[in-house]
Amino acid sequence: MLIRPSLDVPHVLRRSLEAFRAGDPVVVAEAFDTRARLVTQVDRKLARCLGIADVKGPLIAQGAVGIMKFYALEMTAFDITHLEVVSLMRAGRDVAAVCDWGIKLRGSGATMNGTCHNIWTLDGAGRKVVDGRSVCKIITPDWDHEIN
Repeated sequence: MLIRPSLDVPHVLRRSLEAFRAGDPVVVAEAFDTRARLVTQVDRKLARCLGIADVKGPLIAQGAVGIMKFYALEMTAFDITHLEVVSLMRAGRDVAAVCDWGIKLRGSGATMNGTCHNIWTLDGAGRKVVDGRSVCKIITPDWDHEIN
């Protein structure tokens, strides 16, 4: 995982991002409060990778256990090949980050790159995430089309 040295990533998020890169949904979920909520909007291509045929809105996970199940679903579909925190800024309890990532689908072996724009809200002590919002998209052009 690559985090630019100038970025001041809160410890709870750094640990969670490292766990995501390592494919560990349990440690990812430990960053979230038991009553936390995660709302993730994904494009159709990424949803298909997760086995979701038709996305009608954001994917919502409630509580640390629900969030763990969401990440476990992701990590059964693909392996994370790289993760880079491109930018990060903090205002009050909110932390906004742009993360670029690469994945390799477990079924087909296809690889692709994507990006997520995230906003996480930390609790008053800064030890747990109480709310997370992400918009994620595959940015590899036409990765799912055969080459002639």
